[in-house]
Amino acid sequence: MTGWLIVNGFLDSAKFDGIYAMLLRAAQKRPLRLELKTSASLICESASRFSEYGLPDFVLFWDKDIYLARRLEEAGVPVFNSARAVEICDNKILTTLSAQGKVRIPRTVIAPKTFEGVNYRKKDFLQYVYDKFGFPFVLKEAYGSFGKQVYLVGSPAQAEALLDRLGYKEFLMQEFVSSSRGKDIRINVVGDEAVSSMLRYNPNDFRSNVTGGGQTIPHTATEEEKKLALDACRAVGADFAGVDVLLGPEGEPILCEINSNPHFESSYLCNGIDMSGYILDYILRKLR
Repeated sequence: MTGWLIVNGFLDSAKFDGIYAMLLRAAQKRPLRLELKTSASLICESASRFSEYGLPDFVLFWDKDIYLARRLEEAGVPVFNSARAVEICDNKILTTLSAQGKVRIPRTVIAPKTFEGVNYRKKDFLQYVYDKFGFPFVLKEAYGSFGKQVYLVGSPAQAEALLDRLGYKEFLMQEFVSSSRGKDIRINVVGDEAVSSMLRYNPNDFRSNVTGGGQTIPHTATEEEKKLALDACRAVGADFAGVDVLLGPEGEPILCEINSNPHFESSYLCNGIDMSGYILDYILRKLR
């Protein structure tokens, strides 16, 4: 069996390269040939022309180029994760809309749409958030990674200045789960199994991301935490994901985010469980 591991052709990062290497090493131990391809190397006029490249049996899609993923699906290639799952997970607003009513999430308000050049000139809608959530509250840009586009807003002046900086970018606002300040649980899910988990914490930031200085310790997920992670993946249609779980005031799990391209190397370094093998075994089972 042959597969393509499709990655972004413009990112140059040891953090990403480490994940690709783990997946390729895992493939060598299994009855399949996995070939690294960049999105930029798969240019063609239409889905029907992908045959020029000699189509594989499947694609392991480790990018966020949903247009390429859709064209591969149109060409008849099974794509893991699917274009739709990647699209939903990449957009925090779509994630919220997909998960709402299926799993516990923070109280959320989605910002009204504006346009480039118009921006958020009128900010009256913020008063609703001030009244409902108080301060601080969390503002998240729709697109972003490693916590860099997530902000803790402490005052009206800070909120309005932030909107001026955002321009016309889409965003949402959430009630701050103060009981989970600087900590969360990352649960790695493959298929119907929570394969590993770790606790992330950062005493110096409200975000726990390892890239931002967070630390990790092994964690044994509770049944309630596992259920939330699995239900969240089903809600967005993900075959595998890294699910970030906040801890409520009574320790109850609350969905934070779903990552369709999880950076599981930090999990491996924390608990010794290599998610890459689980992912490839899952794909092999699905394609039998």
